Amino acid sequence: MFINGDKEKQYRKDKKNKDRFTVTIIGVLVYSAALIAVMVGSYIGVKAIFRNHDKKLAEINAEQTEEVAEEAEVTVTPTPEPEIEEDEITDHEMSPEELTDSETGVIDYSITRFKPGKRNKNLKWKDTVFSRIENVNDSASAPVNTFDYKRVTANLKDNKTTEYKVYTNPQNGFVEKITEVENCGEILNILDYYYDNGNINYISEYKTYVDKPINLSSSDIESRFYFRNDCLVRYIYCKDGSATEYALADIDNYSKGTVDQYDYLEEDMINRAYIVYNVAPSIKETELLYGYVMDEFSMPMEDAKIEIRSENDERVVADTRTDGDGFYKVSIDCTDDETFCAVASKDTLNEVGVFGITAKFGSGKYSVEPIIMGYTNNTTTYPTQFVVRDATDPNKPLSGAGIMIRRGINNRTGEVMQTGALDDNGTATVALTSGSYTAEITKGGYETLFLSVIVRLDHQYAVGFAMPDVDSDTFRIAVSWESAPLDLNSMAISSNRARILKSSVDSLGLTTAECVTIDNAGEDDYRFFVTDFGSITSGDLMSYNMTGSGACVDVYTSEGLIGKYHVPVANAGVIWETFEIRNKTLLPVNSYYYSVEDDDLWKTK
Repeated sequence: MFINGDKEKQYRKDKKNKDRFTVTIIGVLVYSAALIAVMVGSYIGVKAIFRNHDKKLAEINAEQTEEVAEEAEVTVTPTPEPEIEEDEITDHEMSPEELTDSETGVIDYSITRFKPGKRNKNLKWKDTVFSRIENVNDSASAPVNTFDYKRVTANLKDNKTTEYKVYTNPQNGFVEKITEVENCGEILNILDYYYDNGNINYISEYKTYVDKPINLSSSDIESRFYFRNDCLVRYIYCKDGSATEYALADIDNYSKGTVDQYDYLEEDMINRAYIVYNVAPSIKETELLYGYVMDEFSMPMEDAKIEIRSENDERVVADTRTDGDGFYKVSIDCTDDETFCAVASKDTLNEVGVFGITAKFGSGKYSVEPIIMGYTNNTTTYPTQFVVRDATDPNKPLSGAGIMIRRGINNRTGEVMQTGALDDNGTATVALTSGSYTAEITKGGYETLFLSVIVRLDHQYAVGFAMPDVDSDTFRIAVSWESAPLDLNSMAISSNRARILKSSVDSLGLTTAECVTIDNAGEDDYRFFVTDFGSITSGDLMSYNMTGSGACVDVYTSEGLIGKYHVPVANAGVIWETFEIRNKTLLPVNSYYYSVEDDDLWKTK
C-alpha cells in the first residue's frame, strides 16, 4: 500500500513514537520485575536475620529466666515479707576523756558523739530491763533496790550541774540504770536511762521542783522513749493527764514538722544516753562535807583549821580552812569501811571534834553540825539543864536514866568527863564551860540516846527524846527542833511512791518530837524529808525558819542509833531531803529546796 509523502512522514513519526512507548513500557516492566525481585530477596534476607535475632534473644531470655529461677528458690518471694527482727551489735564505747572538755571536765550534750542506728519500721520494742529490775507491781521487792549504787556530780555546758545515780547489777556487772538529775535553776530535769547489755532500751523524762520518788507508771512521767537497735521505735508524751503516742511504723503518715521533731528526739536521746553511759560510771565518787564554825559568842571564826581524820587510825584524809563567814567545805573519797571525825582548831580556842561522819558509796552531801568553840582562857561554867522525854509519848519523862558527858559532837566512845542521872521529871543540871558536848543517856527499854549539847552565854540547855527499843526490820526516825512555835512536818516515801509514812504526832517544836516508823522495811528504798509546813502553806518559800531551827534527825534500828543529821545552816527553803535508805543502808543526802509543786504531798499533814 502506498501513500503520499506527507502522510508517510506522519506515519513514520507516529510509528517511532509508538516504538518508544513500547520500549518504555517494556523498560518499566523489566525495572519493576527487577525491583520486585530485589524486594523479595531483601524480605527473605531480613526475615532470616530477624529469625536468627529472635532465636538468640529467646536463648538469652531463657538463660536469664533460668538464673532468676535459681535465685528465686533462695531469696526472692512474690511479695515482700517483714524483715526478721535481729538485735544489732554496735560498739558504744568511748573514753570519758573523749567525751569531756580536757581542761574543765565539762560535758556538752550538744556535740554529737553517737548517732541513731539504721531505721527499720518493723522493729518492735522489747521490755528487757524496766519491768525486770523495777517490778512496779511490787516495788518493795524490786531487784534495783539491791543493785550496787553510786552518786556522782558533773558540770554541764552553760554553767549547769547534774547528778548521776548509777545502778549496777551485781550478778552480771552491767550498769542497767542511770538516773540523771539535771539542775536547770529553779526546776530539775530528771531522766531515767535503762540499758540492756550496754544498749539503750528505755528512757523516761520529767520535770519537777523536788527530786522525790514518783509512780513510774503514772502520768507524772512526761516523756517515754522506747528504743531498739538504737532506733526510737516508739515515743509517748503525757500532758495534763492525756497521752499522745508516736511510732516509727507510722512515721510516713506524719507531717514534716512531726517527723523533724521525731528525728531530733531520736538523735538527742541516743547521743545523750551513751555519753551518760560512758561518763557517769567512771566519775570518782566523793562526799562533800560542809558546815560552820563559831565561837561561844556566836561569831563566825575565820581561818579556823578543819582536818578530816579517819577514826580508824587518826590519819588526816583532807583539810581546809574556814572563810570570813566561818564556812568550810571539803571533799573526801567514799568508802564503806571507815568513819571520820571533823576537827576544828584555832589559836586561843578549844579544839572541837565532830565524830561518826560516814562517807559511804551512794552518799550525797554531809551537813556537819555547827561547831561552837570556847575560848581556852574562859573557865566560866554554866548550869546546863537537860530535859529528856519519851520520843513516842512527849508526856512521859525519862526518869532515872543515867547520863555521861563527853567533849565533842556525837562522841560515843571518848573519855567521859562527867556522869549523873535524870530525876523523876527526866531532868538534870550539869555545870559546863562554853563549847560542844555529847550526852549519852541510857535506860532499860530504850535505845541509847546521844544528845548534842551546845553551851554558850545565851544557850545553856538541851532537850532530848529517847526512843523505845526498836523491833527488827524496822526503822524509827525522831525529828526534833528547838524553835517554837514552828510547824515542821516529816515523812518517809518508798520507791515508786508506794508508801508515804508520816508522824502520828504533830509537833510545834522544843517539847515534842515527831516520830516516823518504817515497819517491814525489807529491801525497799526509802527517802526521808523534813518540810517547813507553815511556810509552805503561807507561800513563804524562801523562809529561813527551818534552817535556823536547829532541827535534828535521829535514825534508829534494833541495833541502836545508826544515823544523826543536822539541818543545813543558812539555807533559804522549805524542804530538806535528809537521807536515803538503800538496801538497809543509811545514806546522807542533804538536798534543800525552795520551790514546791502544787502537790498535796507537801501541803497536807
